[in-house]
Amino acid sequence: MTEGMGREDAVRARVVDQGLRGLLRRATSDAHHRLDSGWAGHDLQERGAYVGFLAAMAAALVPLEADLAASPPEALPPDWPARRRTDAIRADLAALGHPAPPAPAMSRAQPPAEVAGLLYVLEGSRLGGQMLLRQALASPDATVRDNTRFLRQGEGQRLWPSFAAWLETRPASDADGAVAGALRAFSQFENAQSARA
Repeated sequence: MTEGMGREDAVRARVVDQGLRGLLRRATSDAHHRLDSGWAGHDLQERGAYVGFLAAMAAALVPLEADLAASPPEALPPDWPARRRTDAIRADLAALGHPAPPAPAMSRAQPPAEVAGLLYVLEGSRLGGQMLLRQALASPDATVRDNTRFLRQGEGQRLWPSFAAWLETRPASDADGAVAGALRAFSQFENAQSARA
C-alpha cells in the first residue's frame, strides 16, 4: 500500500488504474484457469460428457441466480431478467433425461458490492460457452445438438458489452466485495465440477 494512503484510497486508485473489470480479471485468473483446465478433457460431442457438463453447471448456476434474484433490484443490471439461464439449463437437462437441481430452499440476497463479482463470473461463462456450443453442435448425437438452450441463451443480444459497461458504473468502494463475490462464484463452479469428475 502506498505510504500515507488509506485502504479505501488504495482500492480506489487500483480501480481507477485497472478498471473494475481488469481488477476482477487479475484477481480471478488462477480460479478461471483451474476451471477451464477441469473441462479440458471433456468431449461435449459425447452425450454423457455433455450431460455431466450441464449438470455441473446447473449445480452452481441455479443457486447463484436464485441468490441474485433475491438481491435488491438496484444492485443488478436493469436487463437482469434477460440474462438468467436457469430455465434454459433446466430445459436442456430435462430433454436429455437428467434431473435438474431443485430450486434452493432459501435464497440469500447478496451484498450489493458482491453482485458485480458474481455477475462477472456468470457473464464470463456465457462468453466461454460460445466455444463449447460449437463442440455440442458438431455432435453426431441429435439429442446433444438439439438441446443447447443454455449455451445459446442470449445469442445476438450483445450481453457482454452491455454488462461490461454496467460493471464500470459500479463505485470503486465495491471493489473488494466484487472480488469476494467473483471468487465465491468460481469456487461454487469448481466444487460442482469436482463433484461431477
